[in-house]
Amino acid sequence: MAAAVLAAATSAFGAGDILGQVREHLGPALSASDLLAQPGDEVSLEAGLKTALRVEGIEGKRIQFILGETIIGEARTDAGGAAAVRWKAPAAAGDYRVRIRIHPEDQPSDPIGGAELLVAVRPKETPIVVVDLDHTVVGSGFAWVLLGDAKPMPGAGIVMQRLAAKHTVVYLTHRPDFLGTLSKRWLTDNGFPLGPVLTSSIGTLVAGSGPYKSARLEALKRAFPNLALGIGDKPSDAKVYVDVGMRAILILRVDWSEDEPEKYEKLADELAALPDTVQVVTNWSQIAAICFSGASSPKREMEDRLRQTARDLRKRGRD
Repeated sequence: MAAAVLAAATSAFGAGDILGQVREHLGPALSASDLLAQPGDEVSLEAGLKTALRVEGIEGKRIQFILGETIIGEARTDAGGAAAVRWKAPAAAGDYRVRIRIHPEDQPSDPIGGAELLVAVRPKETPIVVVDLDHTVVGSGFAWVLLGDAKPMPGAGIVMQRLAAKHTVVYLTHRPDFLGTLSKRWLTDNGFPLGPVLTSSIGTLVAGSGPYKSARLEALKRAFPNLALGIGDKPSDAKVYVDVGMRAILILRVDWSEDEPEKYEKLADELAALPDTVQVVTNWSQIAAICFSGASSPKREMEDRLRQTARDLRKRGRD
């Protein structure tokens, strides 16, 4: 997996010592898994301790789970680096930020930083908005986040804050779990609303984005059936959202300066395979219009535009 992360980063920047620039995010790391829970639910608080570059677990370390000033649980990591404790969610709805740390006596000579686990306690019928990260709220891929230079998509933060006023926001990403802390920090620093960040494990990373997100959303829907809206940048995102009964908005990346008609046709074919209810946009202003002003941006309009662009290019080539 680390090789795939480095390959993606290198591809994004062409060449150079990418590893040297992102080493702090690829060394030993403590990660935590955010979750949603209903009031009073008994849940599993889970953390992982791994040498992220080699994706190996660090065994035998005591991991402490702390809420406020109280240690609510402690567990030793297993051979895979995993540690978990059972915890009864509070009766009151709210966002409970559980700090995760290695027991001070178990820290290596080069200390490993802590992490935070968000438990969003909500009633069963809470409306939920699910949103992707890369090329959706982030205006680039994760490599720019690793290097500390990623910018939000214009308008994304404002729209998400408005959605968060009446919905619980869930960030569902195919990024690996050891990038969870970095992802949360980026969201906070860029003014996005607080919400669980659901990341991928090694196994689900290999399985692919579509199957991973489908499984996560099916599990989420069993506990919280009011999945209202999904926003993402891949056709597979949109399909998964519709499959679980959500409204779906697809942010399509189109390079209108491209002069190869086949590329426009390929995008059009991908849209044609999606359910008719999918809304297709290119920016967050359009998302705001759909969510708050009753606007519509049906996929057929973009599909037609792409095919017309391809026809125009072919005609121009014949003239």
